[in-house]
Amino acid sequence: MKKQIVTMISMTKILLSLILITSTALYASGDKTVNLKDLSMKNAAQPYEKIITGGQPSLEDLKALKAQGVTNIINLRGLGESNNYNESEEAKKMGFNYVSLEISDASSVSIENAKKLDEILKTMQGTTLVHCGSSNRVGALFAIKAAAVDGKTHEQAIVEGLNAGMKSLRKKTEAVLATIK
Repeated sequence: MKKQIVTMISMTKILLSLILITSTALYASGDKTVNLKDLSMKNAAQPYEKIITGGQPSLEDLKALKAQGVTNIINLRGLGESNNYNESEEAKKMGFNYVSLEISDASSVSIENAKKLDEILKTMQGTTLVHCGSSNRVGALFAIKAAAVDGKTHEQAIVEGLNAGMKSLRKKTEAVLATIK
């Protein structure tokens, strides 16, 4: 009887160890991508492992992103740009870390603002949504950041910008990139 109890305890320890190892492995290998197909925001993309880019998210988009583990929002929209809800207030209620970096138009697409975006990103823990109205300004800043901060070639920087949503600001972005040696 005593031998059976010792055997059961040993088996229980082995089983618990296997469960712990399996759950740790599953957690560590977890998919870092976020499901973007059901979001209504324009040009939603995940160009980097922990960065999602896109246009203005709806309140429902914020709820879906939160449910998928997104923890931060960087809003590049200007103060005069409207949406249907108070994004800052709603995001904070949901527990997002929320930062606004006003990039109101093409004149704000600059090396200085790309560096500001980089500094903000460095403070973020977890997955971050970076958005503007359509993701065009987002992509432009990521292109400039790629060259000015990350040391990428201008061609690589343009690809990164396009992947993050840059469209009509490409010529402006190329002009800024031309000033980076």
